[in-house]
Amino acid sequence: MQDIHFLKANLPHYLQSQGVDVEKAARSNTICPICGNGAKTGCFHYYSNEYKVKCYSCGFYGDLFDIIAKEKGITNAEAITVARKMYDNGTTTQQQARLPQRQQKNEPTDYSTFLFEAEQQNDFKYLLDRGISADIQRYFHIGFSPNWRSPQAIQTILQKGGNPERIPASPRCIIPRNRYNYLARDTRSDLSTTQQKYIKQNTGRTSLFNTKALKENLVFVTEGEIDAMSIVEVGGNACALCSVANRQLLIDSLNGVTAGKVLVLMLDNDKAGRRVQAELERDLKSMRIAYITAEYPDKIKDPNQWLMIDREGLKSAISLFKAKAKQVVNAQKGNEYNASDLLNYFKTIEQQPTGFEAKTGFIELDEHLNGGLHEGLYIIGAISSLGKTTFTLQLADQIAAGGQDVIFFSLEMSKYELIAKSLSRHTYRLAGDRKTNNGGTEKLLARDTQQILNNRRYFAYNDEEKAIISAAIGEYEKYSRHIFIYEGRYQGNRLKVSHIRDIVNRHIQTTKQKPVVFVDYLQILAPADAHATDKQNTDTNTFELKEISRDYQIPVFAVSSFNRDNYQEPVSMQSFKESGAIEYSSDVLFGLQYAGMDYQDGEGSDSRKKRLRELTKDIFRKKREREPIAVDLKCLKQRTGYQFSIAFAMMPAYNNFAPMAESVPSNADNKPLRAQIGQELLPIQKM
Repeated sequence: MQDIHFLKANLPHYLQSQGVDVEKAARSNTICPICGNGAKTGCFHYYSNEYKVKCYSCGFYGDLFDIIAKEKGITNAEAITVARKMYDNGTTTQQQARLPQRQQKNEPTDYSTFLFEAEQQNDFKYLLDRGISADIQRYFHIGFSPNWRSPQAIQTILQKGGNPERIPASPRCIIPRNRYNYLARDTRSDLSTTQQKYIKQNTGRTSLFNTKALKENLVFVTEGEIDAMSIVEVGGNACALCSVANRQLLIDSLNGVTAGKVLVLMLDNDKAGRRVQAELERDLKSMRIAYITAEYPDKIKDPNQWLMIDREGLKSAISLFKAKAKQVVNAQKGNEYNASDLLNYFKTIEQQPTGFEAKTGFIELDEHLNGGLHEGLYIIGAISSLGKTTFTLQLADQIAAGGQDVIFFSLEMSKYELIAKSLSRHTYRLAGDRKTNNGGTEKLLARDTQQILNNRRYFAYNDEEKAIISAAIGEYEKYSRHIFIYEGRYQGNRLKVSHIRDIVNRHIQTTKQKPVVFVDYLQILAPADAHATDKQNTDTNTFELKEISRDYQIPVFAVSSFNRDNYQEPVSMQSFKESGAIEYSSDVLFGLQYAGMDYQDGEGSDSRKKRLRELTKDIFRKKREREPIAVDLKCLKQRTGYQFSIAFAMMPAYNNFAPMAESVPSNADNKPLRAQIGQELLPIQKM
């Protein structure tokens, strides 16, 4: 079977069969075989360089298939079949088969007829196997050519006097870019190394794929055509470069772009793709066109691979990029919204997506926070060793126990230390009470972090002591699948906010669950800029954490250190290190302090110093004797609420915070311990 372009070259032979003087038609004009006009001056011209004809009387213009369709009253597809019956026998002369030469260097070849025929032959299978539906293939007029030969190769061999039929044919998926350019992609799966070099062949003038996408305000830019189709498949709007060499074509297409357009750059996740993406970023910055750089999950190279491995993950990512693009546009526009337009949200608020809410496990705290943690940036600070990590970890555990995923970024403590702290808390809550000589109670079997973490101690434990740890492990195990811990390094580098974004993004794509994020702590995140000051880096990291909470619509809870100058002062916004961005960017700002740190009416400076010394001595004694310590959690700022304070009893030895009314938890209904942790234990005798 002759290639479609080869078949077109039979037009002179067909014209001769219709009584047309081909040489005269090519030299000047002759009678039109369609309308019959031109007997005196001639009106029908044959363009030998293109294998097309035009009548200046009836207006007809076209190639072999067009004229057959016109004369016989049939479609172009049917005309191609007629032409094959007439000329697909290998007898066409070299002169008749010669492909058209361009009249001018910049005059492209029109492949419309071939593309139409290829579309009629498409069985959809090749791209269906790659996740592209038949509907999307129809939208982009995808075709198939079972015996495709390169038009360039045919042209070259004809010029040398050879036979084009000797060029090896191959089955190709035909992806049109426009009428003058298409990609022919080999569909065979068993290609040799040599054949793989020619798996993708461009035909015609270089161009982008789906350039009409550039008319929209949000455009995803990919490297390959199938990648662009993959994004359209899940609801995006995408244009493809078709080659990393076509970067300038995209830039030229964007000249004159007005404000409001955002490009999401999703080039291949390989060396060449990252290089060109960086170049595009520089171009777009200079053109003042907004862009977002997409991040891929681990081991994903391009959007089509993402689609095949995790369609819902790609769909979710595209939705997130759309939301972020809107924020970028709004930030550019400034005060763009009209209040009357925004009222539509409130008129249909019951139809809007359900907002995020995570119960903290502390009833009073949830009440003050309008039900729990919501989308936003939460920051908590305290002096050293007061219990910032302990309180934050307990929040994380209690949120996870409620069935909500939690990601805990620990920049100081190891994952085993964190879990040991949680297990210690559970032993404290499970252990029975024992009366002390002074009339108080103590937890006989509660274990501290080191007693759990150091396995050498296990050799000296009795059965009850081992059982309490085993029971604590059982309690932790009930919700452990909802907790994800990351230590201070990520892929060999100090943890950055960009790493946190990547991990959160991947978690949502993989689990389809939005997590509550905890960062312990803010000041030791890797600096955004090694040459910037500590304050500048803290500000940048705070802003970026705020963006993560906004982009993914989740709570981000970060721990912050205090200025040493404020160690003897009540907690306030001024207590926070590098407090500028912390104060202004946080949605909720907490401070932890020992009860008694507030100023008292009528108290002089010396009296206060003396009282604080006594308070400090008492705190040290309670830590040493493993007694609860009164601590205040103060809300210094709540963007959508009010300030408040909650009194807690902190048990430092066993990593437990409890509202003051529950400061010394006892086992349920004073039942013997064996009812909770196994019949092999003897009941604890209270003294």
